[in-house]
Amino acid sequence: MKFELKFDEDIFRNQMDLLRDLAWKDKIVYYKNSHFLGIFLFIIGCMLFYERPNLLGITFIIFSLGILIPYIYYYFKIKSSYKGFEAAKIKEIEANKNLIFHWEFTEQCLIEKVLDYERVFNWDDFIVYLIRDNNLLLITKNHESMILGEVEVGKENFEEIIDFVEKRNVKKNKLT
Repeated sequence: MKFELKFDEDIFRNQMDLLRDLAWKDKIVYYKNSHFLGIFLFIIGCMLFYERPNLLGITFIIFSLGILIPYIYYYFKIKSSYKGFEAAKIKEIEANKNLIFHWEFTEQCLIEKVLDYERVFNWDDFIVYLIRDNNLLLITKNHESMILGEVEVGKENFEEIIDFVEKRNVKKNKLT
């Protein structure tokens, strides 16, 4: 199967947001909710310690810091990664405007061609595939990701590609 795909900025942005969410969404949700508990424990610990310094107040403060410190760390880490991710996305959009990508699915490999550049991935190179929001994500052993959307190839072709990938013994992620 061969596909010729013209670069579309909106599709690219949606696919990159999908990748970002796959990487960070669980941590964001966990730390978004856990910091409320940390603040609550910190306030109670301070009140207990202020009334009469004791072990219970110190314990509450220590537990709250154990919750709040990772929250603060991941807050700044995720925030900085978003900035870097947005900058990389803008660079990629500028570099790929008006390009045509060629994807070829063969029995032995997946071939991606852009201009004179060609990447060949044997099916053994892929460790997992995911289907999220009508996008097929293929992830290699080197943690490179390749994304193909149903919008780009059409519903029938998309289902055909998924069947083809399943037959190549690429493992499906259990979370889908």
